[in-house]
Amino acid sequence: MKYEAEIDGRPVMIELEQSDGRVTARVGERSYEIEVIRLSEGDYLMFIGDRVHEAKAWPDGSGALHINLGGRTFNVKVIDRKHLRAATEHGLEGKQQLTAPMPGKVVRVLLKAGDEVAAGQGVVVVEAMKMQNEIKSPKSGRVIEVRVSEGATVNANQVLAIVE
Repeated sequence: MKYEAEIDGRPVMIELEQSDGRVTARVGERSYEIEVIRLSEGDYLMFIGDRVHEAKAWPDGSGALHINLGGRTFNVKVIDRKHLRAATEHGLEGKQQLTAPMPGKVVRVLLKAGDEVAAGQGVVVVEAMKMQNEIKSPKSGRVIEVRVSEGATVNANQVLAIVE
């Protein structure tokens, strides 16, 4: 999967591929072969060659992530051009369905029916291929339905929640 991101305000392209329990990560011009073990929520061990790195990741509440790696903390923001374009070009009126991007497991439900939600705010977190994907609201409004619970297995394109 390809992502456009900002790391400490610097734009960068990130591409991730998983195969045989390993992740190939291309960050800008650099490429890494990584084995990732999730220790707990937000805590990971990464094996790169003969080196072991501990990483911690946590959201900052604005949609960005803080990632501590090797004693340095990075501010990472993934830019979702598809949703930004849709929101600016079409205004996103009416009910919007939030769907799972791929098969996985629901690890957190961040909001419940009736909660107010801001555009870009996380509603559900789905884990797939040892990576957590925060499913965000494409518009500001109110969560009118949450169709999944923590621990549930979901299919690609399955409706997780509805925002109006």
